[in-house]
Amino acid sequence: MAAPDAKTFDFLTGAEGDYMGVVMSQLADVPWAKPLIGDIEAAGGLKGENKAKLFELRFGNELHAAGIQPQYEVPGEAKSTIDYGFSAGGTDFLVEMMRLEETDAVKAATTTEEFEDGAVMFARHLHSNAEDPRQTPEGETLKAVERICQKLEDGGKPHKFPPPAGKTHVLLVDFRAFKNGGDIWDRLHVALAGDKVPPFFRHYYKGRLITGVFDPKTSLKGAAEARERLHFVGFVNEKAYQDGSFGPAIQFVANPNLFKTDEEAQAALAGWPLGTPDIINARPKKTPEHLQEIADAMSGMTVGEGAELSQMLKHKWGLRS
Repeated sequence: MAAPDAKTFDFLTGAEGDYMGVVMSQLADVPWAKPLIGDIEAAGGLKGENKAKLFELRFGNELHAAGIQPQYEVPGEAKSTIDYGFSAGGTDFLVEMMRLEETDAVKAATTTEEFEDGAVMFARHLHSNAEDPRQTPEGETLKAVERICQKLEDGGKPHKFPPPAGKTHVLLVDFRAFKNGGDIWDRLHVALAGDKVPPFFRHYYKGRLITGVFDPKTSLKGAAEARERLHFVGFVNEKAYQDGSFGPAIQFVANPNLFKTDEEAQAALAGWPLGTPDIINARPKKTPEHLQEIADAMSGMTVGEGAELSQMLKHKWGLRS
């Protein structure tokens, strides 16, 4: 395995490489996986430069483990292709995948310190007061929005996803290199807008609040296509590399321009095959704990007792029968 570039923290770890070696061996004769594995091997195999393709293969492997035989590189808008097409739980999915690789600005913010004993320490600290505004958390947030939007546009025309027509469109984003994986507020900020997160977590670039992929105020190339054609952005922050670990590493943000209610968004991902999807802006509403306790306590009542209780409550509340 090649040595990592000293300027990057985004290298192929031993854990990821070891796991993907096993996956490639297991899928070597699976029809949909052959061209993808062939591309990886032709480009040097298990090395950092192939992390995007390895990311694709990891997702496909999880589908395979779930009993799904996906199509790889299905036709998309114009002459483009979409990484995966498959059906699950009565829903047809189109899934495109992308990596947010380390930006040049982040690499430039990496410092090196050499010690007398020959040891070398690399450090990186992005802060809002950096001389170069690109080398800031704000700059990284804006760049992430820009790169995701660009996935949906090419040469001034729509790219990848066609207009919605009965299929659920998902863009899975490898978020590991963004602020060490980011957090829930980063996902909401990038996908929706700064005004959708608490004030403390809002980012401004050159004095302007940064808008998100699905925000109608975003005028970046591809933003309009994202609002019109993309149902979900799934942010993937893998912390382990083993069977079954990919699905729980995803947090989805639903496109509010395409769903009127949380229930509509939940229904669009109801067939998702990698576990129950976490849609962070459309999570099911939880029953208050005290009401659940009352319901549990009343579960043993007879119908007659329930009717009597109903009359008692109406009387207590001053309601007419």
